[in-house]
Amino acid sequence: MTAALAPAPARPPAGAPGPGRARRTARALRLWYGRAVLAAAVLWLLYAVVRWQVSGRWHWSLPLDVVPPLFLVCVPLLLLVAAAAACGRRRPRAAVVSGLALALALTTGSGLNWPALWRDPGPVPAGALRVVSLNTQYWAMATGRDRLVALLRARDADVYLLQEHVGWTPGLGEDGYWRIDDDEELRRSFPGYQVARRGELLTLSRYPIVGQRLVGPGPDLSFGRETDFGREFARSKVLRTDIRVGDRVMSTYNVHVTAPLALDNLNPFSGFDFDSYLRRKNAWRQEEFEGLERDVQGNGNPLVIAGDFNATASMRPIRRLAEVAEDATPANPSFLPLSWKFASLGEFGDDELFNRNLPFFRMDWAFTGGGARVHRYELLPTDGISEHRMQELRLTP
Repeated sequence: MTAALAPAPARPPAGAPGPGRARRTARALRLWYGRAVLAAAVLWLLYAVVRWQVSGRWHWSLPLDVVPPLFLVCVPLLLLVAAAAACGRRRPRAAVVSGLALALALTTGSGLNWPALWRDPGPVPAGALRVVSLNTQYWAMATGRDRLVALLRARDADVYLLQEHVGWTPGLGEDGYWRIDDDEELRRSFPGYQVARRGELLTLSRYPIVGQRLVGPGPDLSFGRETDFGREFARSKVLRTDIRVGDRVMSTYNVHVTAPLALDNLNPFSGFDFDSYLRRKNAWRQEEFEGLERDVQGNGNPLVIAGDFNATASMRPIRRLAEVAEDATPANPSFLPLSWKFASLGEFGDDELFNRNLPFFRMDWAFTGGGARVHRYELLPTDGISEHRMQELRLTP
């Protein structure tokens, strides 16, 4: 008896790829995808390592340092997730490289306030001082001084540390700053306060001022001597004011560190001498930070330092300052405190790229020392008056 023959398998249509070819194509795509992810991870790690090594040490580190710390964390985190879809040996390699970049970001200034997850600040004790600091954006030139004064007076602070108490003519860059002579107006707006000022820095104190001096390169422009205001503005960036609180003297440091870059100088084809520009900016910034560190180390008073440092958490100078003074950030309730470009129209002309809210940066900082204790630290909105948020500290000297 003859066995029945099995039917022959159906042939695929001519030109149709077989299952093996489809799998090979998918694997090739994943292979190239894995190579791309690994290459991106290696390049990002290289950037992250170079950025940290040269930060605060080389003038060309300034453009490398402008990346928000949030991006330094999020980019390797995204690459770590992307590595999971790679195949073969590239998956663990991309994961390891991305993990190294993430670890570097988390250990060299991520901007994340971890104590906010578990710290209970508790009540502010009676008698605690209220200190307010704000970059006033050219003394509220765009929105009006009355709104600024109302915003400040609403906080009823004991001490105000204010930056950019200055006029500015748009289009003139560093040559466009001019002095605001308004001492009488200040006394009317803030009755009972004493005034200390130099260049753009204005300190108002409800307590008696017993001394003031410039810190860093500022002392070269001594008090009581006529000097060019442009030079005074450029080099007077830290004003120390000593105030008497009860039977103690407390030092306040009003700070506005030189900006690392100006947005109107970013065109690489303009013929602008970027090397000299960055070299000067970096030298000035280092002098200001180092002068502040020296003065703080030699000051035995309780002290508070606050202002616009034009520096992020990932910049080395801020981390150096945190070694000689205590960062107030742990007393802030936000896990990601940000302070620049909140609720403001900006002052960068008509360029829509920059004239929008970009809440990715924190440039404003506060520190204490000499036994001063911070009970509460907040970054408050300024209702469009400034592109910076207002810093408010409740502290006991």
